[in-house]
This record gives sequence, C-alpha cells and structure tokens, in this order.
Amino acid sequence: MSQSLRVLIATIDYPPPPGGIQTVTKNLESGLKKIGHKSTVLYLDGETNERSIRDLFPHPKRIYGVKSLSRRDYVYMNSLYNKTVEYIEKFNPHVVHAMHINNWSAMIAAADQDIPTVLSTHALELKNESLARTAVGDANLIHTPSEFTSVLIKDIQPNAESYIVPPPIDLDKYQSNPISEEISGQSGPVVSMARFVDRKNIETVIEAWETIDQSVKNGRSLIIVGDGPNRSKIESRVCNSTEIHLTGWISEEQKQQLLSEASGFVLVPRRDGYDVEGFGIVYIEAQASRTPIVGSKRGGVPEAVGNAGILVDDENDPQEVATAIETILTDETVRTKILEAAENRVNKFDLEEISDRHVHAYQQLL
Repeated sequence: MSQSLRVLIATIDYPPPPGGIQTVTKNLESGLKKIGHKSTVLYLDGETNERSIRDLFPHPKRIYGVKSLSRRDYVYMNSLYNKTVEYIEKFNPHVVHAMHINNWSAMIAAADQDIPTVLSTHALELKNESLARTAVGDANLIHTPSEFTSVLIKDIQPNAESYIVPPPIDLDKYQSNPISEEISGQSGPVVSMARFVDRKNIETVIEAWETIDQSVKNGRSLIIVGDGPNRSKIESRVCNSTEIHLTGWISEEQKQQLLSEASGFVLVPRRDGYDVEGFGIVYIEAQASRTPIVGSKRGGVPEAVGNAGILVDDENDPQEVATAIETILTDETVRTKILEAAENRVNKFDLEEISDRHVHAYQQLL
C-alpha cells in the first residue's frame, strides 16, 4: 500500500441532519479509514458556532476582498481559519479537503502552512460567483461529482485543475438488508426522498401519483421522505390523501430498509440556473437496493442514474412522470433491464473504490 495519508476534511454540514454534503463527508471520512488512511472532520456551523474575541479581527486580511461576504460571514471565515490552524497543529495533515466554497478560509489556513488543498464543488453554491471564483482560484485542485459540475467550474474559472469522482456509498449496507415477508420489491411502496425545496419538484411527483390508476397502484402507497422550507405547502397538498405519506427525515438504517422494500424510487428535479442537482447520491442508494428509478434529465442526474433507470424529458409534466412510474411498476422487461444495469454499475460507487480515487488525486499534490 502507498504512504498512509492524513486528510483534514473541512465541512459546513456533518451528520445529522441528512443531506448530500453530510453523506458525502461522512462516507469519505469512513472510506479513507477503511483503506488505511487517517482522516478527521472539522465541522463549523456558521449559525451556532461560538465565536472568540480573536474571530472578530480581520485575519487573514484578504478574506475581506470578497465583496459578497457579509459582516457575519467575515467573522465565520476568521473563526474557521483559526479553528483550522488548531486542527493542523494537532493532526498535521498532508492535505486539507474543503467540502464547500464556504470552507474557503480553511484552505487559506492550509496554504499559509504550505499544505495542499482540494475543494469539492457541487452546484448551488456556485451561485455566489464572487466567493466561488475566489475559492476555486485558491484551491490546488478542484473535485466535482459529475461532468456537469465540472463544466460549471470551467465557466467560473477556465484554468481550474479538476478531477471528477462521484459520491460514495457503503454498498454492503444497502445490499444486505433483508426484505420483510409482508413487503417485497414487487409489492412495496413507491418512494421519493429529498429536501423539500423547489428544485426537488416533489409536487409534480405527488400530482403524477394521483393520476395513476388504482389497478396499477395495486394497494401501494407513495412514501415521501424529507423535510425543508416547502414542508407546509406539501403537507397541505396531501393532507386528505390516504395513499401518500410524509415521514419527515428517517434514520440511515430506516432509509436502507425502505429502499430495499420499495417497488420504485421517483425524484425528478428541475433546474433554475445554479439551483440544480450536481449529482444525486440517493439514486445510487436506490440502485444498490435493487429499486427501479425514475429521474429527470437535469444537471448531474443522468450521470447518477446512468442506464439503470427511466429519465423523463419534461420533469414538470405529471402525466409523463406518471407514465414512467407505471412502466417501472408493471413492465417486467423494463424492470429486469434496469435492475441488471444497476447491478453492473453500483460497485464503482463503493466507499473503497471512491476513496482510493480521491487518494490518487491527493498524491498528485504531494
């Protein structure tokens, strides 16, 4: 095995609550350790972080060159810089991997001590073009989860050095769930899972489900997992339904079990500029659970789904989404083709495989 590396991962989100960055961070931390490297996570929440007096002073000065930063952001950047210095002194990392452009000052702290940096980019955060351009320019290497996001980075910083590695999952956990005797992948519910924001387009999934004939549903329900700003609107939309259920967020173990029992997984995100899916790790989790998928053609979703699902042309058309759901529920030829394709592709998303690709990128910086 090559040299054992020490990787400091700086993040704006860490479990709980659930979400894309949280999942990617946790799985990268676990995967690095699983293949013989050391990692530690520096998580600093801008809302709840306790600030010290020294965080109020402008250090490092060039943080104040980004016009988009508010006074509160300045203090957070100072606090993150100081906290990163503390972690570097204790952990002595070979590489600092920032999981978001808001972790920019962690990269500044690393650079001040001649430690190479990697910056993960996603999509939505790039809307803050001023900070994104600065953070991308200061990183030694950019990580993107998809070719789609890589193109977005080129639009912001044409000369940026980047590598593409999709999010990892712990494959064993999704493939080892026993299916209960009462529910099988043929008779289980249809599942949608997302943060309740406009981009996720949950309302179209609900409308599509309501148009499907009862003979096709065959007693199945639509289970929607998640929470977020649009929760009240979605609750009012389904409050009188006996076949659509909102669960809120559920545990990782419950998610794994639910996906393994589901007849299908449906999530058809839309795009509004940078407000778009950069990849979509939940599609891989569903594929690993042998659950047929309906997705959209926006952002990085096609790269996540690959050839192991149905992609609708118009994610805002409930009838097209309904037809796709009906197909994965009733067409055994399509189901079989999708499940075989999923089985052939999910191994490349396992923790060890993905973490090793990150390590290869880190080593190029040393």
